[in-house]
Amino acid sequence: MKRTRILLVSRFESVASLLESRLSGYTDYKVTTRVLTNGSVDPLHDVSSRPDVLLLHHTPGSGELEYLTEHNITANMPLVVFGAADDPEAMRLAMRAGASDYLIEPLLVSDLVATLDRVREDLEKTPERLGKLVTVVNSKGGSGASFLATNLACAISRRDATRLILMDLDLQFGGLAKYLDLEPERGLLEALGEIDAMDETASEAYITRHKSGLRLLAAPSDHLALAKDIPSERVDALLHLFLADNDFVVADIPRRIGTLSATVMERSDQIVLVVQQSLAHIHDAARMIQLLTDELAIGRERILAVVNRHTKNAIIELDDIRRTLKTDQIATIPNNYKLVAESIDSGTPVSETARNSTVAKAISEIQNLICGTSEKAIHSTSFLRRALPGLLGGN
Repeated sequence: MKRTRILLVSRFESVASLLESRLSGYTDYKVTTRVLTNGSVDPLHDVSSRPDVLLLHHTPGSGELEYLTEHNITANMPLVVFGAADDPEAMRLAMRAGASDYLIEPLLVSDLVATLDRVREDLEKTPERLGKLVTVVNSKGGSGASFLATNLACAISRRDATRLILMDLDLQFGGLAKYLDLEPERGLLEALGEIDAMDETASEAYITRHKSGLRLLAAPSDHLALAKDIPSERVDALLHLFLADNDFVVADIPRRIGTLSATVMERSDQIVLVVQQSLAHIHDAARMIQLLTDELAIGRERILAVVNRHTKNAIIELDDIRRTLKTDQIATIPNNYKLVAESIDSGTPVSETARNSTVAKAISEIQNLICGTSEKAIHSTSFLRRALPGLLGGN
């Protein structure tokens, strides 16, 4: 097993530094510290990489344990608390927060290591928890997939204690950075180049943060890259790294199904296919679904069709789209060209410029549909990779 990442949180620099020093000789553990100041009560606020174990130093009246009992931010993350021996209220709160153990002060390092060893053994027995991969793709060029991917990622990331990465995987025409008014210094290609030596902490160096808190892995913008030159194994490894450290990964991929985009599709829990109300769009959407289901063995339950720029008085109605696509999994985003154009031009998500608009509410409903999925899909990667060379000519 890799080194167990421990986040040690205290209100005292002296306590954090002393324990970090004493644990430094235990090579199974990688300890980072955080000293809470200025009334902060969320131990994980603005933490760039989710730890394997949260080690919390409790001081009476500090509020951290109360916060943890009210917010489900340590779900699937072991919590170890240490504090005063004569504080039954702290022990009660620690139990309610789901703590694995409550250790009393003065803290003996031998007792702490014994507890951490038990937690580590439990982690080794627990199957790896991966986040959910949501892939957004156009049925036809210009359908609005990049707009939806950006705004959907923003909506999901606003959920309480949700960690999310937005990935721009369009190597030739990726432009998600412009949708967020960002100028990344590094991104996808640099991360793929270093994936062999990268861990969750190092991966943050390739991420660009938006003011909303949204984290973007940007596509290259200053030089040409071809999908055929990117080994699918590196893409798969990067996806696994991000899925292991995040609750959600939202990927925007090009419409052409090649080895890179198929690698993403095969891992996807949800594929969001963006269509519009025209014969050409619906025809291409039907072909895309046929390719994904019949040829690549992707279940229809994993595909959500989103009708972008939807109008109720269009010649092609939703029932027509349902029949043609042979699916009831359809959502809509109403047509509001002016609002969407202003959002794209300003690099500001609609949830920030027009939170009460019908467009923002529709995206929120799509977010609820996706986040409400209860069970992670099981899918065959081997069949997909085996089928691709014959179907796609080896690219």
